[in-house]
Amino acid sequence: MASQTTDRDAYTAANRAAWDHSAGHHRDNAEARRLREGFATPGFSCLDEVETETLNAVGVAGQSVAQICCNNARELLSVKNMGAGRCVGFDQSEPFLEQGRELAAIAGQEIELVAGDIYAIDRSWDRSFDVVLITIGVFGWMPDLAAFFAIVARLLNPGGHLVVHEEHPVMNMFEPEAERPFEPANDYFRSEPLLEEGVLVYDGKGDKEGNEHYWFFHTMGDVLTSVLEAGLTIERYAEYANNISTVEFDIYQNRATNMPMSYILVARR
Repeated sequence: MASQTTDRDAYTAANRAAWDHSAGHHRDNAEARRLREGFATPGFSCLDEVETETLNAVGVAGQSVAQICCNNARELLSVKNMGAGRCVGFDQSEPFLEQGRELAAIAGQEIELVAGDIYAIDRSWDRSFDVVLITIGVFGWMPDLAAFFAIVARLLNPGGHLVVHEEHPVMNMFEPEAERPFEPANDYFRSEPLLEEGVLVYDGKGDKEGNEHYWFFHTMGDVLTSVLEAGLTIERYAEYANNISTVEFDIYQNRATNMPMSYILVARR
């Protein structure tokens, strides 16, 4: 009997198509050129100070590291340059992974990049990693957080660490390009995904026409509860007022009164 396609499958397929479509827009932009130039230098890292300090505190030197939703593998390669051992990146978009392979060749580093549905990562990877890394804008693409963190938990070795550097869900309330960008435009507790259309870009220069894609609203409580229900122990949680999202959100940082725009979460299996 053929299995039924679930809503999660449909959402994931639509988002994968949108990311595949956007990959060409990221190949030759200013950021791509910066990364190619950077990784040509031994030891280059694109990680910010918060990420670097956190990963050094956890200890990645000589450790096996997986990054879920690694995009073009720039963070994974940066971790490899920090002295990590085996590094494996998982992502649904093969065109972005191909860009990651190109960066790895420039860096002279050996990493493994695996394409496929994040919810269907093969069981052969279970208990393979000392550190699982998640960075910047992953959870909004995930229709099912509980299933996502169940995948994280089974990838980790006993005693292994999950490191998350993510956009704070409070930012989902605001639309920086709206007429009144400082007035909340979305319900923090929204349960339905936001349907959008347009090319997915980081620098605010994408075309409005593009594949339909879905963004999911998860509260901070949803994230923390899902981590705990996956059997992980939270060791650190810290919030920051700096923007790690797309450039449009820069208008909300460095103000007289600030709000949380990003956070670090560290948990142990």
